[in-house]
Amino acid sequence: MELPTWEELSDLAVGTSTGQRISEQQALRAQGGGLPHTDAKLRLFGHSEDEVRLTLYRDHAAWCPYCQKVWMMIEEKQIPCKIEKINMRSYGDKPDWFLQKVPSGLLPVIELDNKMITESLVIMQILEAEFPDRPMIPSDPRSLDRVNNLLQLE
Repeated sequence: MELPTWEELSDLAVGTSTGQRISEQQALRAQGGGLPHTDAKLRLFGHSEDEVRLTLYRDHAAWCPYCQKVWMMIEEKQIPCKIEKINMRSYGDKPDWFLQKVPSGLLPVIELDNKMITESLVIMQILEAEFPDRPMIPSDPRSLDRVNNLLQLE
């Protein structure tokens, strides 16, 4: 009995209804659309790529909780962005080009209008101020104090 090749197995998988849905989502992701996914490199939410002001630098393995909460906020606020994945130190060295931009090597980082910003809470506050269309943080002082206290629990 001859075993199928990886290519033959791939063709069989893509031929299933699940494989077709996965292929459709991959095609949408390549264009900046589709469902949220850790493999996405571009998120447009109906905007053109020319309108993108934000790049998110996040962990390659997609398990950093600080990167996750920034990513979730970007998704919920539907902020068009590019996404660059960077190794966590436990997975290898960070690229030199990234360390030139962010000498500390910390993640997450956003680049907004060519300015690098670190620290997840600071990033979230800046995203809220720069992209107010879908508010995520209350503006009244009492509620804002409560939210800030909760956010400090991490």
